[in-house]
Amino acid sequence: MEIEILTYLRDNPAECPGDLEYEGKIASMPFSEIQDHEVTYNNGLPFPKALRELLFLAGKRCYVLTHNVLDVNELQEEPREWLKENNKAIHHPFYVIEICDIAESFLFVHLDEDDDPIVRHAELYCEEYNVPFISSLCRLSTFINHRIDMKKKYHDPY
Repeated sequence: MEIEILTYLRDNPAECPGDLEYEGKIASMPFSEIQDHEVTYNNGLPFPKALRELLFLAGKRCYVLTHNVLDVNELQEEPREWLKENNKAIHHPFYVIEICDIAESFLFVHLDEDDDPIVRHAELYCEEYNVPFISSLCRLSTFINHRIDMKKKYHDPY
């Protein structure tokens, strides 16, 4: 797959380049598995290009996202279970890129946007609404680039 949007992640595949024992590296998801996720979470339609690139480069492990603690399928299913348990819904096809803290909140992208979708933060404990409270952050490429820059600057895990 040609990487056109997440070139900064492609060019920065490790948190500590040269440290062969350090686990802060990216690990790719096979393209066949990406296609399986497209069938499951997007009715067989291709994901936005930036998400496809993220999964292709770092779908199994990404040092700038905290999803390493969960299997990629758990990462998708756990927030969907939270939504169901709290009688809430997101009314667009979506893909979770990170579960935040211990609270039931997560970062996701809508799958029906352009090639570089907006990262959104969903918090389920918003009793005023029957939908989760959702705030928009920035484009996926900007989000990933910022996280890489923060890792370089502080050398701290998120």
